[in-house]
Amino acid sequence: MVSKKHKRYIPYHLMGDNRTMRLGDKPCPNSFQCRNRHLEHILIFHSKAFKPQERYCDVQQESSGKNLYIGFHRTTPEAAVTIAHSDFAISTKYESTMLGHGVYFARSMEETEGKANADGAYICAEIEMGRVKEVGPEDRNSLRGTTHLWKEYDTVYYNHPNDSRDEFCVKSTDQILKWVMVINEEYDKKVRNYGLDTEFSDTTCGCI
Repeated sequence: MVSKKHKRYIPYHLMGDNRTMRLGDKPCPNSFQCRNRHLEHILIFHSKAFKPQERYCDVQQESSGKNLYIGFHRTTPEAAVTIAHSDFAISTKYESTMLGHGVYFARSMEETEGKANADGAYICAEIEMGRVKEVGPEDRNSLRGTTHLWKEYDTVYYNHPNDSRDEFCVKSTDQILKWVMVINEEYDKKVRNYGLDTEFSDTTCGCI
């Protein structure tokens, strides 16, 4: 059974980096100024470098009582399928938990590079941040492999000196409200097997 949080699997050839610039196949005209927070829109009409929101400290939450943020997670295709049918898993290994035990996210697909220990699939998720503890480089060594901040906070957000290297960790999978995912081309054979990556001429409407 597929998780209710899993909203869509997006074939890799529909991703924003594959826009042909032809009529009907162009990226979002608002580019990096886009305010559309729909997960499908983010992956399909924007590049891997696109950050849907400013860094957390600069975001003004629009919905009273909610503290929503968009995060990106990279993993293996096998793990992505498992997540789609269940949920994320909490990371507990000391070497991969710089901000403590939890689930880790970056601000864009591109920024998962160098952070995630796995490759082959991307997940774009809407997250309830809850109570957030913001930390800097001076704090990270004291947090690795720990859980003590979870008594007071739901999320730890790391403000890197270079904001393109920010990341954050949520303590509970309950905070991950919904997601869409894409499997990289080298691991997804169905698109090519079914000819979904081949453009064809449909019935001409004659209006252009």
